Amino acid sequence: MTKMNVVIPVYNQAYALSLTLHGLTRQAAPYNRCPVIVVDDGSEEPIHAVAEAYSGRLNLTYVRIPRSGRAAARNAGARLLDEGCVLFCDADRIPRPGFIEAHEQAWRKHGGHFVVGQVRELYVPDAEQNRDLVLARYGEQKYDRIPQYCRLVYRLFNESGSTVSPVPWIAALSGNMSLPLDLFRDLGGFDDTFREWGFEHLELGYRAHRRQIPFAYCREAVNVHLAHPRAGASYADFIRRSHDTFFRKHPHPVIGAFYDFMMGRISRIQLENLASTGMLGSAGRNTPDEYVRILNFKA
Repeated sequence: MTKMNVVIPVYNQAYALSLTLHGLTRQAAPYNRCPVIVVDDGSEEPIHAVAEAYSGRLNLTYVRIPRSGRAAARNAGARLLDEGCVLFCDADRIPRPGFIEAHEQAWRKHGGHFVVGQVRELYVPDAEQNRDLVLARYGEQKYDRIPQYCRLVYRLFNESGSTVSPVPWIAALSGNMSLPLDLFRDLGGFDDTFREWGFEHLELGYRAHRRQIPFAYCREAVNVHLAHPRAGASYADFIRRSHDTFFRKHPHPVIGAFYDFMMGRISRIQLENLASTGMLGSAGRNTPDEYVRILNFKA
């Protein structure tokens, strides 16, 4: 068995974290004893108390860092690991039973790949006042759905989970993603100049792709995003600012065009054409499901 290590960055999501840790307790043995690193990114909420409540049920380590952003938080968690694979799960993503095992089996099948799992989304009104309803719907597995962006990028992969797409990095969603720890360190981890919500996960995926690291999709590795409003700037503002950082670091035409893709101006197929041929072309231009709908983007 490959050692699987779960890293969870969290900032002021104490309630959601408690649900995510609950999901980890539902993993079958021996996966329910995999190391879990909770990295508190300078929260004002009582994250330590939540972690402490689960410390007897999980092999859990809690660490707190000054507010630095989720890229830095994930890096801080990975630095505490010694071997195996690092599995990133966000604090508002409740793992389904079999989540860790599916990532581990994907690693056995695909070797040193960059593995992305299946993200689903659950909406419950007033979720913090309805914990029992949230857990009931999570358990029934019929009220959640795959978000539109995820449905779009999962088309990059065939039935076996492999891909020959020239842009597999657009599926590198770190809320449900694993890779060998040695590979993560060799890539230099996440770029912690990304301090807000943004594309640090896609930028890491892009670096992996440039190194010709293969990508794989594991549809059995499911976690369920608890839908919530995002405070502060709109998604469009976050996307613009994060793309600016991404493009400054990688001033390639495909990265430049990625902004238009995220804003729904060009299709996934056009982005792939640009990466393959240097031209956008017209394929996919009249296929609505090949365009990002920004309000459905979660990562």
